[in-house]
Amino acid sequence: MNIRSATADDGPFIAQMIELSSDGVASLEWQEASERQEDVTPLDFGSQLYSSSEGDYSYRNCRIAEIDGPVGMLLSFPLTEENMCVDAMPPPFEPGDYLAPFKYLEAKDSWYICGVAVRPEYRKFGIATQLMKQSMAQGKVNGYDNCSLVAMCEKQWLIEFYESLGFRVTKTAPIVEHPGIRVSGLAALMERQTS
Repeated sequence: MNIRSATADDGPFIAQMIELSSDGVASLEWQEASERQEDVTPLDFGSQLYSSSEGDYSYRNCRIAEIDGPVGMLLSFPLTEENMCVDAMPPPFEPGDYLAPFKYLEAKDSWYICGVAVRPEYRKFGIATQLMKQSMAQGKVNGYDNCSLVAMCEKQWLIEFYESLGFRVTKTAPIVEHPGIRVSGLAALMERQTS
């Protein structure tokens, strides 16, 4: 297996993996943006987003795992006052505001692991572990003693995976129900101190 920095050509693969890891949340966000463009699907918009060199949601913030082609990816970047959501509110959330829990569960001044995903047929080979370890090391090199991520509590196996890497649940929030979101229950902010 090889892990490398992503390129603009990886945009479509990154978008597919982000859609997978977000359980439909990314597609909903992309749908709103794609409706403002003619003949652009939500996945097309996500591909354009990750093919760009600008912003947090760029290929420049992604690492790609390859085994005869891309099989996994991880997106991470610093989460600071400059790029945090300014309208985050605690629960209860308004019906239909499906992004509210994820805004609320941001950890200021942390190295944010926004998404990690591996193609299903390549899981259980340690690919996600290697991607996570590289990202945590990158955060440390960039001066961040805290790594954060958001996980869906319904996926207990995923919570346990992150716990095995030293992450702990520090806050939870109810997921706002929406037909496009493939999970329900609680989302959890998980954090890991690297110092």
